[in-house]
Amino acid sequence: MKKFLLLSLLLTMTMGAMASTEQWWGYVTNDTEKQGVGTRAAEGYDCAIFIPGSHAVASGKTIKSVRFGLTAANAVNVRVWLASSLPSTVNASSTLQLVSVPNKEIGSDNIEVELPTPYTIPAEGVYVGYSFTIKSANTQADGYPVLTTGSDAPNALLLKTSTSMTSWSDMNGYGFGGLFLQVLLEGEFADNAATAADFGPVYTLMGETSTARITLLNGGTAPVNSIDYTITADGVAGAEQHADIVSPIAFNTTGQVTITVASDATAGTVQKTLNITKVNGQANANAATAARFTHYTLPELLQRNVVVEEFTGTGCGWCPRGLVGMDNLRQAYGDRFVGIGLHQYNSGDPMYIATSSYATLSFSGAPSCRMDRGEEIDPYYGSNSSILDDFAAEMAIPALAKVTVSGTLDAEKTKVEARAEVMALLNDSEFTLEFVVIGDGLTGTTSAWNQSNYYYQYTSSQVPKDLGLFASGGKYGKSAASGWVFNDVALCSSYVSGKNKAPALGTLAAGETATAEYTLTLPTKATLKNALQYDQLYVVALVVDKNKKIVNAAKMKVGQSDADGIRAEKTVTATAEAYYTVDGKCLAAPAKGMNVVRMSDGTTRKVLK
Repeated sequence: MKKFLLLSLLLTMTMGAMASTEQWWGYVTNDTEKQGVGTRAAEGYDCAIFIPGSHAVASGKTIKSVRFGLTAANAVNVRVWLASSLPSTVNASSTLQLVSVPNKEIGSDNIEVELPTPYTIPAEGVYVGYSFTIKSANTQADGYPVLTTGSDAPNALLLKTSTSMTSWSDMNGYGFGGLFLQVLLEGEFADNAATAADFGPVYTLMGETSTARITLLNGGTAPVNSIDYTITADGVAGAEQHADIVSPIAFNTTGQVTITVASDATAGTVQKTLNITKVNGQANANAATAARFTHYTLPELLQRNVVVEEFTGTGCGWCPRGLVGMDNLRQAYGDRFVGIGLHQYNSGDPMYIATSSYATLSFSGAPSCRMDRGEEIDPYYGSNSSILDDFAAEMAIPALAKVTVSGTLDAEKTKVEARAEVMALLNDSEFTLEFVVIGDGLTGTTSAWNQSNYYYQYTSSQVPKDLGLFASGGKYGKSAASGWVFNDVALCSSYVSGKNKAPALGTLAAGETATAEYTLTLPTKATLKNALQYDQLYVVALVVDKNKKIVNAAKMKVGQSDADGIRAEKTVTATAEAYYTVDGKCLAAPAKGMNVVRMSDGTTRKVLK
């Protein structure tokens, strides 16, 4: 009898961690501000989310109702549906369930539709969506009828329209957030369940610890107040650690928590996973789901210079915003800012640089930019409200290589001889080197140099203060602004016909230095050539890793050749004592190609001849 009672008690305790209940769930919550997305046209819309059968929260649950929002007054033929695949045409044969929504329900941002038959989410997952037709797009709500909220996520915003976008598209990454659509799930929900999103990279000085802010999703009914976690590398889990959460995370919402990451015993790069073992001191129901991150243990924390590559052009009416944003970065961060203005928006721009003459970077529109070839952001507002904030965050990331650069203009002023030295901080560093020449002080008097400007339609009180000079009444407050002096203009690079011609650095060991030289040809088109200020040319060296991200950069003013056109070499303390091939054979003199040079200070360098 005692054993029976004890077993009954254990079963009760175990079942107490899982409660059979109903919960509204979705990729978004119902307590954040909603916005409208649309084509501003009278046409049909199909909107959906996809729920994977393995989803941490929704797996195995039963859908009883669907909640969405539709405030457009001219929306008709509104239907809610479930489907095993995205339907090209929404009808009874292409869906699992199809429910018409009465017109009287339309006009609310919180419409609930009960399914005729509760539907259990299968292993292959299910699409949940709604469709409607806009008769007339003569109001804001009708022009942008699809309500979204929260953050972008895969499967969270799938769209198709009858005319403008006739194929289904996952809008993740476009900045629209997730579709406001939730489902009422019935089933057993854990009390304490949390998962972490992949994060990083994390940089730690050898012998020290660092912190990382990670994002948690609460999949349990109890608010998350704390977590315990382990960090696993090469299949070995470290000691369990504890972290408290300042603001508790409610069910089906995300929040952040700070974790501690200790350095490894030696410098290097290791792929690791974070496992949340406990939530609120109790076993995590989602403990099997781990978050991945890359951990760098560094011998020193080296400051990095940050590269901002901006997509712009004189034909872009909103690009004055980018010009001001880049100038703000110059003023705020000085030499730590390496700006590269890519005038590729319109070929009539006198500063136009062909896409084949520069590294391939994708931009969805102008003005926009990428920092160290990361995510595309606005060059004025950044990812939120100020590009300065994004720059400060990027600047705080340590560099993985040291780099110096120099450049000399030939006597004919047609070429720049560039030279860079790159030293790796970690073993097995695979870097690519790119060279760029940029120019400051470029301006012209012909109409081709006029900057298209849409801000002239606004008064200075309607735009941020530093954009007032482009507003009505401002110095440049005309539709075609003349007299602007362009800085950070990309003139040429080591890319020729779409391929980088700068010498390869090879694989570097920690502390190993490679030297490379390359000759860049300045533009020959008269309009741009005549505008060049030869005392305001700069050479830039970009060190790019195998993931195509910039790990550090250097910028230096281009020097002038002497009267004989011969470059005056800079005196250095260390001199070359011996030359070797890459396989260790001693050379009597430098050979063409890669040379390993032993310097008088005991260091070795890889030098391309």
